[in-house]
Amino acid sequence: MKTASAVVTLTNPVSVLEALRTHLAEHELVVEFDGQVASANLPSGHATMRIEASMLELEVRAASESGLEDVASFLASHVLEFAHPETPVIRWSGFQPSGTFADFREMKVVGVTELTPHMRRITLAGTDLRRFATDENLHVRLFFPAPGQPPVWPTRGEDGLERHIEPARQPAVRKYTIRRIDLVTGTVDIDFLLHRDPGTGSDWAKNAKEGDMIGMAGPGGRGAQPADWLLLVGDETALPAIARILEGLAPGTEGMALIEVESEADKLPLTHPRGFEIRWLHRAACAEGLAAAVSRIRVPTHRKHFCWAGAEFETIQTIRRYWKEECGVAKWNQLAVPYWRRGRPEGE
Repeated sequence: MKTASAVVTLTNPVSVLEALRTHLAEHELVVEFDGQVASANLPSGHATMRIEASMLELEVRAASESGLEDVASFLASHVLEFAHPETPVIRWSGFQPSGTFADFREMKVVGVTELTPHMRRITLAGTDLRRFATDENLHVRLFFPAPGQPPVWPTRGEDGLERHIEPARQPAVRKYTIRRIDLVTGTVDIDFLLHRDPGTGSDWAKNAKEGDMIGMAGPGGRGAQPADWLLLVGDETALPAIARILEGLAPGTEGMALIEVESEADKLPLTHPRGFEIRWLHRAACAEGLAAAVSRIRVPTHRKHFCWAGAEFETIQTIRRYWKEECGVAKWNQLAVPYWRRGRPEGE
């Protein structure tokens, strides 16, 4: 178990701790408190907060360096928020004074493959990628260098937070799915949807060539939970995630994947269990939207089931309501995530 600690001088540590406790409780995290010491288990590790005179003593514990960083940055950012307008100094012991975040990797483009008229696969090479090889978390954050600028990557300061980067050199960050990872060769495949409209990730992928550098951090973003019957729903933006989920299913899994693409040319070969049905919706030939198609699928809730969806924001809202109100799918048996929002630039 890794540990780090910090002593923060505050005018009113009691009010800051109370705000922290309230915030944690609002996110359904159990906080134990004896009047002086508060402790809580966070998703990435454990946090202890102790009141001492005009100070707040912070201690974090986690199984990994990245987990330690997650908890430390969470506490630091919220102490600064709740202490405002006071600006206390936070210095963690247990970390190097500054450095690259444990979950960050610099990656190099080593391959470019055209998959469909609107999908391009970029193969990236890096080191120490084992943390990314998990089916529990499918997504990564990609850091795109500012146009015309050499890459500048995020680094951690003494307070555990990301150091400031001047706006002109600040990399843009977008979330993408790891389509495939090979620990032997140290490579990952990321499939990019090539949009007609300008977009950070799409524009980068259109011009990517071998030798280009990009940053990668993570992983994050849940996949589908194991089930006897599974429903996967999405448009092109979710196609890489659906393809990866299908490949990882147990042989006897049954269910359906409903995928909306522009036309026949945008279909991809998918590997899936024999009992799985794949349905493609061609936007160019069918006026019916994805949500309407989902509304005709009855979920067999008498079986161990799970429903997963990734698509446009309003479509996802409609699908969520249908699964909950019409099918009776419990919230722990579904995951519906907006991958984009109509009228907003890619990734915003």
